[in-house]
Amino acid sequence: MTFHYPFESESLSQYPYIDRVSTGEKNPVDFIYQFVNSYRYDCTNNLATLCTLRYIKGGPTKFPKYGDFSETLIMRTYDFDISLLSLLPSHTLPNRWPNRRIWHKKDIKHINHLEIEFHEAVYPIRVSIYEVYNPGNVIKIWVQDSSNNRWILLWDGLPQIVPPISRLFSPPLQLCNFKTNKLKLEFKHSILDYTKLDAVMLIGTSKLILPRNPEESLTDLLKRLNYMYSRHEDVHNLTANYENAHLDIDHLQKNFPEHCVICKSDVENSFYKNNFGNEKTSALLRKVIPDYMNRIDESKELSPDSFSAFSDEVILEILKHLDLKTLCLMNQVNKRFNNLTRDPLLYTRLDMRNICCPTYFYNILCYFTPRCKYLRQLDLASCNFSSSHFVQFLENCGRHLTHLRFTCISLESHNDVLLKISEICKNLKELELDELDEFTIGDKGLSCLENLESLEKLALYSPEIKVQCLCKILQKNKRMRELILECHLRSKERFPGDTVAIELGNSCRDLQEISLYGITSKGINALADCKNLRIVELGQLMESKGLIFDLDDSLSRLLSSCQLLEEIYLCSIVLTDRNLKLLAECKNLKNLHLQDVKFVTPDNVSIILEQCPKLECFQLSDHYISPYLISQWKKSHPHVFYEKGGYLDY
Repeated sequence: MTFHYPFESESLSQYPYIDRVSTGEKNPVDFIYQFVNSYRYDCTNNLATLCTLRYIKGGPTKFPKYGDFSETLIMRTYDFDISLLSLLPSHTLPNRWPNRRIWHKKDIKHINHLEIEFHEAVYPIRVSIYEVYNPGNVIKIWVQDSSNNRWILLWDGLPQIVPPISRLFSPPLQLCNFKTNKLKLEFKHSILDYTKLDAVMLIGTSKLILPRNPEESLTDLLKRLNYMYSRHEDVHNLTANYENAHLDIDHLQKNFPEHCVICKSDVENSFYKNNFGNEKTSALLRKVIPDYMNRIDESKELSPDSFSAFSDEVILEILKHLDLKTLCLMNQVNKRFNNLTRDPLLYTRLDMRNICCPTYFYNILCYFTPRCKYLRQLDLASCNFSSSHFVQFLENCGRHLTHLRFTCISLESHNDVLLKISEICKNLKELELDELDEFTIGDKGLSCLENLESLEKLALYSPEIKVQCLCKILQKNKRMRELILECHLRSKERFPGDTVAIELGNSCRDLQEISLYGITSKGINALADCKNLRIVELGQLMESKGLIFDLDDSLSRLLSSCQLLEEIYLCSIVLTDRNLKLLAECKNLKNLHLQDVKFVTPDNVSIILEQCPKLECFQLSDHYISPYLISQWKKSHPHVFYEKGGYLDY
C-alpha cells in the first residue's frame, strides 16, 4: 500500500523540503511541503521523550504500519509508569558496572507538548501528524509569531476514540495571517498512556491566500474539495483516508484562480476567520476523556455466545496475562467484568515509578488497596509520598510481600515506613533501598531491619549503615544469596568491610552475589568460604600491611575455591601471572571488568580471552596496558573485548 503524495515520491530525499509547487507564472503562490528540521530539547524532562526526539526529524519511516516501534517519538503527558510487571533481577539492569544504581530524575515535570521547527516560514494551511501508535491524543496545535514570540492557537479539540491503527491526522486549522516555521503540539494522555509519532508535515504557502468566496473559510473550502476525493465521516481529520491525502490541496494548486485569491492586505484577514459553530460531531468522538479508563463504551455488552460465555475461572486465567492498562479497560465492559478485574489474584505484582506528586500517589494507593490483598512484589522507584499513607497501604496489602524495591525522592522522614516494613513484611525475601539519606531515616537508621529473618537479597545503595547492625541482619538471614552494599559502612574499625566479609563467611555460606568495597586480604579470604559465589564485585581493595602479595594470595584462594564464578569486577589491584592463570581457569566466567588494575606481565592477559569459553565481555577501564596490545585484542576478539577510559602511564 503506497502513500499518496501530490508530488513525486523520490522528492522525499530532498530534505528538509518535500516539494515546492507553484500555482503559475503570473503572480505565483508556492505551496511548500516540509518535514521537521529541528526540535527543542529543553521543553521536556521526560526521559523517554528525550531519548526519542531525534526520530521526529525528517519523513516517516514506519507509517502506515502500526505498532510500538522503538525508532519513533514517544509522547506522554505523565513521566511515570505503573504496571503489573515483576521486579527485574539485578543482573538484567543496565549500567551494571561500575555502579549498578538506576538513577531516576527528581525534577520531573508533567510536560505534554512538543516544540518543533521547520526550515522555511510559511502561511500554514495544514499540519499532518503521522501517528503510528495509540492515536487520538493530540488536543492542540499552536504556531509561534516570530515578531513577538507569542503562541497562537490554530486548532484545539478533545482526545478522540479511534481504532488501534496508524493514522495521518490533519485537523482543520484556523486562519494564520503571519508566516511561521515553529509549531507546538499539545497532548493529553491518561496516566498509563502514551503516543508514538513517526513524523510531522507542515504544508503552507509563500503568500497569504483566501477563498474567492468571502462567505467561505479556507478550511471550509478544503473540506469541500476533500469531499470530492475522499468521503469519510471523520470531520476532525481532513486526511482520514491517507491513501488520498492532500488531493484537495493538489486540486487547489491546479485550479488556484478558480478558488482563491492572494490577500493584499493583512487588514482583510479579520473578515476570514474560521467559524466552526456549524460543525456537529457525534458524542462518541467529542467525548471528554479525562482518563484512559473511560475509553470503553459501557453500553457495549459481549454477546452470550462469545467471550462472556466462559466461566469466571477461565476468564480470570485469561485476565492474569493482561497488563494493567488493559485491566483498567476491561473493568468498564460490564458489571461482571468490573467484579472480575478486582480479583486480588490479578494484582500480585505492582511497579510504580517516578510518581513525584503525593496526591497522585495517594489516589493510586487508594485505587489499588482493595485489589492488592495478595500483593507479593512491589517496586517504588523515585516516588514522593506521605509516610502515613504508605504505612496504611502496607497494613492492608503488605503481609504477603516477598519483594520490595524502595527508591524515594521525598524529604519526609521514613522511620515509620522502615519500621512498618520490618513488622508487617515478615515474608520479605528481597529488599532494595535507595535514596534514603541520613535526613530521611533519622538516628535509628536501618536497625529495625534486624527483625527480618527471611531475606535472600539485600541491596543498600544509601545511606550509611552500622556494621554491627548489618552483621545482626546477616546472622538472622542465613539464606542470604545476594548482598549489594554501595553505602558507607560505619564502624570504629579501620576496615569495616572485612568485618562484613567475615560474617558472610560464617553465616551466609550459600551467598551467590556480593558487592563490597574497601576490604583487605582478610576479607577476601573470608569470602572464599562462600563456595557458591557467582558474582563478585570488589572495589577499592586495600593492602592492610602494605604488602601486595597479601592480596595476591587471598585472591588466588578465592578464585580457586569459587569455581562457579560468572561475573567478576576488580578495582585498584595488581594481578600476578598466577591470578591471571586462575582467572583463565574460571570456565563459567561470562563477564570480567578490571578497573585501574596493574599487571605483572601485561602480555599474559590474553590467556583470559583465549581460555574462557563462555566469556561474553572483558572490559578494561583506566588500564596500564600498551595501546599495541589493546589493538591486537580488539582485532582478535572484537565481540568480547572492550576498552573504557584509556591508558594510564605509570
